[in-house]
Amino acid sequence: MPEELTFLNGEIVAASEALIPVSDRAVLYGDSVFETLRSYSGRPFRLHKHLERLFEGCRLMRLEPPMPAAEIEVAVAELLEANGLDAKIDAYVRITITGGPTAGPKGLRRPGEAGIFIIAHPYEAPPPQDHERGISVTISGIKRNASSPLSGIKSGNGMDGMFARQEAYDRGFDDAVMLTSAGNVAEGPSWNVFMVKDSELLTPNMGCGFLPGITREAIIEVSLEQGLPVKEIMEGTDALTSCEEAFATASTIEVMPISQFGTHLMTFCPGPVTRQVMQAYRELVRRETTG
Repeated sequence: MPEELTFLNGEIVAASEALIPVSDRAVLYGDSVFETLRSYSGRPFRLHKHLERLFEGCRLMRLEPPMPAAEIEVAVAELLEANGLDAKIDAYVRITITGGPTAGPKGLRRPGEAGIFIIAHPYEAPPPQDHERGISVTISGIKRNASSPLSGIKSGNGMDGMFARQEAYDRGFDDAVMLTSAGNVAEGPSWNVFMVKDSELLTPNMGCGFLPGITREAIIEVSLEQGLPVKEIMEGTDALTSCEEAFATASTIEVMPISQFGTHLMTFCPGPVTRQVMQAYRELVRRETTG
């Protein structure tokens, strides 16, 4: 089986040769911005949206992208083709921009050029039963800091989420939902959360210190098209423990039903609203990724 290929700083190379120096700021400080997305049969879903968010993250990090968005789009297409991830194969794609060399001051002024790498490999879907039985979610003791400049950036500083997820595993749950330091519902470690109460979709608002997902945006879009009311909230755990349905959203999992928050079991999983949203989202993906 041929070795997977990676795009690194302008070239497509074997994955085993795609090496980042130990002195890169991404390695030493987590100084990086990235995006993950799905490609459906060789067609990335809403790549332009991901690149907009990637470049906004770079702007906030005062990190100069090493190449323009149009060239990154070309690189993604070439890498998918080089790895044979076109035709009928879905793929996972990650684009990462690193802080580059560390010599110089340790603030946000960087002495050297930023690096970039892109990986693409066959998409590994969650077990099919997860979309039917749903996932169990604990309410984590790890908090999102809504005042942190990193709260709205998809940066390499992801250990809070890792701690929250490990906490969930240790408690026997599939995943975790995180609150803000003020106790309001924020997000999962790598996904946004929606709740359903009285046939209305509820999701945290932008004051809750989370990363607004590209999938979250699409879910709100298709829900409104379907006539489903969507309300953005700033509420505590009562929102989690009083809802009838719930689901997580992210590019990699699409719409994942949630069966419980802590000891609170959903009335329906997946419920009728969740199923309607799942179908609407899949139809949106189909429309945008077919010729």
